[in-house]
Amino acid sequence: MVLAACLLFWAGACTSKSKSNAGPGGGAATLDDCGFPIVAPPAGCDQCHGFPPNGVQHPPNKHCSHCHGRVIDANYNFLQPNLHQTGQVIYDVGCTSCHGWDNGASPPQNLYGQCGVNQPGVGSHASMRNPTLPVHRVACTNCHDVPLDVWYPGHITGQNKATVHFKNMATLKGAQPVWDGKKCSGTYCHGATLKGGFFKEPVWGDQSGRASQCGACHALTDPNGNTNADCHACHPTTVDANQNILPNGTHMNGFIDIGGAAPGGTK
Repeated sequence: MVLAACLLFWAGACTSKSKSNAGPGGGAATLDDCGFPIVAPPAGCDQCHGFPPNGVQHPPNKHCSHCHGRVIDANYNFLQPNLHQTGQVIYDVGCTSCHGWDNGASPPQNLYGQCGVNQPGVGSHASMRNPTLPVHRVACTNCHDVPLDVWYPGHITGQNKATVHFKNMATLKGAQPVWDGKKCSGTYCHGATLKGGFFKEPVWGDQSGRASQCGACHALTDPNGNTNADCHACHPTTVDANQNILPNGTHMNGFIDIGGAAPGGTK
């Protein structure tokens, strides 16, 4: 029975012809929330395996070409039919095969091929990994155990979600971060070790930009409580004369940088 199904599959049920990705009336293709054209797979592509295949090592993602790009393209057209049904799965995987993609290794997209900020695993990743200010870029290792390779033990568990394990910058100065599934609290990155601050526990996926505003993580005063303090006078490597955070300055580097001293002058 299985052999017959596979023969039918190979003979034409899953051919190299995909359905048109044109929109109604032949217009532009409909795009998903990642910007990829929504293309219907050929009939029969689930005859011998699921679509996507079920299994611990396979993400619930239907973009076959991300891992099997030598065999099939983004429109489900076979590139090298001779590599299909050979008795082994032909794949080429890396850090952007299952999550991330054109934007790097971190979401968007998530393991399900989704990019909306309200989708699981997407949230604030783009804001942290590609922020407006480069100095605010957060490394993956602050929140996750990054594996040495794709097949590193414990990396792919079949649960289709990443484990949050705070360390490095997130825990500086004795900070003890907590992730409750909706927001982070107690992180060094959001001012847990500093006085004041009006937005120290941003909700995951928040798009307001408030978390990056001056005063979100710490008070905007000098040590004497002066609200008209000239921040640039004491922290010239962190903010400019107009009190704007320098894009490539020393903000959020683990130290309070005083005067024109080299980064890390004061802990």
